Amino acid sequence: MIFDERTEYNIATLHPKVQMKARDFMELAVQQMERDGAVVKIISGNRSYSEQDALYAQGRTKPGRIVTNARGGYSNHNFGTAWDVGIFKNGKYLDDSPLYQKLGVIGQSLGLEWGGAWKSIQDEPHFEMKTGLTMAEKRSRLASGKDIFE
Repeated sequence: MIFDERTEYNIATLHPKVQMKARDFMELAVQQMERDGAVVKIISGNRSYSEQDALYAQGRTKPGRIVTNARGGYSNHNFGTAWDVGIFKNGKYLDDSPLYQKLGVIGQSLGLEWGGAWKSIQDEPHFEMKTGLTMAEKRSRLASGKDIFE
């Protein structure tokens, strides 16, 4: 299945193993959202450390609300193993909707970690593929050019 341009772009930024899982997720998510009269897109994929730091600053040293507790190098987005979705209805982005719960069920059924199940910060649009590595191990592998799934 081919998805919208934004989703395809963001999937392409993910690790190849994660790309396959993101596509599996999106096939089911698109079907579910069509039944609910909504559209789902992957709105964020891999991020550089500096992009992550800019998000971390939001609500702290820059205007806006806090959207992450992770600095650069401490987010799975930095390793191509995480993505965020957006749900749209009548062309309008839904920041908060019970529809994210339905996507959470889909993600968890595929073995993904869902940010909506977290205790420290609720991040319902967030999904990630587990690697079994600590953040320090991921940073080390990335710095040395090793694959995080080796």
